[in-house]
Amino acid sequence: MQDIRNALESRNHFVFESGTGSGKTICVLSSTLQFALENDKKIVYTTRTNAQQRQVILELREIRNKIKDKRIFGVGMQGRANMCIFARNDPEIGSGSSEELSKFCSNQKKMVLSNKKGEGCKFYRNFIGDKQKVEKILEWTKDKLPTAEEFIDYCEKSAVCPYEMNKLLIKEAQVVVVPYIYVFDKSIRIMLFDWLSISDDDIILVVDEAHNLPDYLRELFSAQLSVRMLNSCIFEAENVSAPSIADGKISVSEFCKMLLEIVNGLRDTYVYNILENGIRKSTHVKNDAFIPSHELEIEILSRLKITSKTLGDVVSDLIAYGEKIQDYRQKEGKLPRSYIHKLGIFLEFWMTIEMNQYIKLVVDAAGGKNPRVEAYCLDPSLGTDIIHRFHSSIHMSGTLKPLEEYRDSLGLSKDTKLVFYPSPFSLENRRIFFTRDVTTRYDDIARDKSIISRLWQHITRICNTFPKNTMVFFPSFNILSMFRKKGYFNDIERCLYVEEQAMSQSDLMDLVTDFKRCGIENGNSAALFSVVGGRISEGMDFPAEQLEIAVMVGIPYPKPTARQRGLKRYYDLKFGKGWEYTVNAPAARKLMQSIGRLIRDEDDRGVAVVLDKRAPRFKQYIKDMRESKNLLADINNFLDK
Repeated sequence: MQDIRNALESRNHFVFESGTGSGKTICVLSSTLQFALENDKKIVYTTRTNAQQRQVILELREIRNKIKDKRIFGVGMQGRANMCIFARNDPEIGSGSSEELSKFCSNQKKMVLSNKKGEGCKFYRNFIGDKQKVEKILEWTKDKLPTAEEFIDYCEKSAVCPYEMNKLLIKEAQVVVVPYIYVFDKSIRIMLFDWLSISDDDIILVVDEAHNLPDYLRELFSAQLSVRMLNSCIFEAENVSAPSIADGKISVSEFCKMLLEIVNGLRDTYVYNILENGIRKSTHVKNDAFIPSHELEIEILSRLKITSKTLGDVVSDLIAYGEKIQDYRQKEGKLPRSYIHKLGIFLEFWMTIEMNQYIKLVVDAAGGKNPRVEAYCLDPSLGTDIIHRFHSSIHMSGTLKPLEEYRDSLGLSKDTKLVFYPSPFSLENRRIFFTRDVTTRYDDIARDKSIISRLWQHITRICNTFPKNTMVFFPSFNILSMFRKKGYFNDIERCLYVEEQAMSQSDLMDLVTDFKRCGIENGNSAALFSVVGGRISEGMDFPAEQLEIAVMVGIPYPKPTARQRGLKRYYDLKFGKGWEYTVNAPAARKLMQSIGRLIRDEDDRGVAVVLDKRAPRFKQYIKDMRESKNLLADINNFLDK
């Protein structure tokens, strides 16, 4: 807490790692709140998930109850799709992007303000027309300090727009808890800071689960164009009779069909290595490949026989036609969505990006059914300029080492304070074992088919021997499904729960709840199969008997894709640490996040097992890891203590 205070007083950035369950949230809130109240600052607390956001509000509530200071007030904000009751109750509206929902909302409000009876959003109508309800919600919120979910439910029961209510409340809040996008998407950030009515240098930024931020920023500043997207463009163009483009040489529909051919051709050439006569140059299976930076544009220019300037005009026309379609749909009371507009925005972006910060790829997605071209951002610091304009920023995670990599990736200054705090929990409360007889390394499995059966033997013996709640983390959904397809799951002699890749958040939470309950109620414990780096392995609590054994099946190294090779090469050139920063450190973080589910307080005890002979390479991150020659005996000896 004193380190945080020092950083705030010196207007510096502060990056730290402290183990799961060690009290990061309460320490950061207490330190920053005191400074904010004394110096008229506001805290913008960013989280990756809504579950993490909820925890911040609960901690803030406890602080206020403890010190009885009514100035302490915080607001949790979620995306418009979650906060708009209209969108929550209409799947089509709820599927809209932030830009589409913003336009839809603006139009609904205009209809209300035009005094047309019965038209527009009734929740906004009540917001501007029922002052008594609004005052009641304001008083209730200031008194209860609700989580975002509690606030939305209360507003829905009162039939008043929670999004508009939050805009009133946010000006009085010392703490505003938001998803990453509210800070790192420029248009949304401008909107948020307008509501806050405060200058950038009066903001203290907190980044929770900070190890997620670099990858989040890379994805945020990347763009892609898929076959499904182009098919949607064709359908839209044929339904609205879009005019010709490229000096009348081609219709919008034909232009999109031509792009379909180009994307499929790039996939065949660079991923499948198919020559013009249909012969494969290589049988090596891969899912993506680099493409030359101007290949897409050259194909368009050569097929249409137009100049680069004309192509620029085509892109402008697509954007303009798309905006007309958006306006037309909006007048019909529909979501103002246009795929043609999205296509124009993508092509404009594709043709103007700086290639020293991006790579261009063709990706064979969905088993060949939805190939796409992708401009992938290599440099997350493209989105972090705003951090330097804040008073200070605090970045924290339970798994952030090497801290220098995080600092360098985000472009933070070299004098940023970096601190690793050792776990406050006794290492005697946990054991971490690894075995040398198995691995998930592809080349080893290809040479020795018995490795798979040995892996499964370890998993079944652990699950079936110990009456303890057990979680098994696979390196990917592909490997998890491989074991399932072979019929191995039938060997598990207890309640078995399996995370599905496309599972909704509510279904996932039900799965986790059932896993916890089954293990306690039936006296024989339960097993849950999940993936490393997934939603269960990060940010979820399993205290005491809810989880006592965690098994990591292999090392979660990133796949050796073209995207990954491009990232490694970029970090080699920029920092000379490509392998350490893009392969080793991310794998270590995923391992430690999964192991971190075990110990959440000083009384928790648990055993972690890494089923891979490569585990010793991570001794620098997991110092208490030891080899086991007899897993069942070693686990039993620890649990019997």
